[in-house]
Amino acid sequence: MSSVPGHADIQEQLPAAALTMLDPAEMEQVRAHARECAECAALLDQYRAAATMLALGLPQTSMDSARSGVVRSRLLARARTRPRKASTMIYQWSGWMVAAGLAGILLVHHSVHRPLDYGWLAAAFLGVVLLAVGVYAWVQHNRVVELEGGAAGQRGSGAAGKG
Repeated sequence: MSSVPGHADIQEQLPAAALTMLDPAEMEQVRAHARECAECAALLDQYRAAATMLALGLPQTSMDSARSGVVRSRLLARARTRPRKASTMIYQWSGWMVAAGLAGILLVHHSVHRPLDYGWLAAAFLGVVLLAVGVYAWVQHNRVVELEGGAAGQRGSGAAGKG
């Protein structure tokens, strides 16, 4: 068998490519063929347009609260099972990394320019940036804690309701 799919094979993959359901290697083969074949490029554009029209044409309905809770708890459970060591370490040290980066910028700034020319302005700006990054990190941390607490409460009430 040939490793390069033929024209007919590519045409069969076009609907899946329009929905981005192919693996990266197959998707690249479809893209490469569509660059060379005007017919397949036009078909791919038509499939993408049809998928977009279908997605936009569907009525928007809200999910009932019971199903929403189940989906939320499954997503949070999946997020907890992933290894978090690197992200936790980065989060713990991110403030110090930003401070070190800003100190480095100030050091470079003052080594290039005269020490008293607008150095205070650059230091004030970088201080405000550091404060903004700190506030943003604090808000995001509180959101994560709140979501984890809500998921733990939902799991507890779901287990109590079943028992």
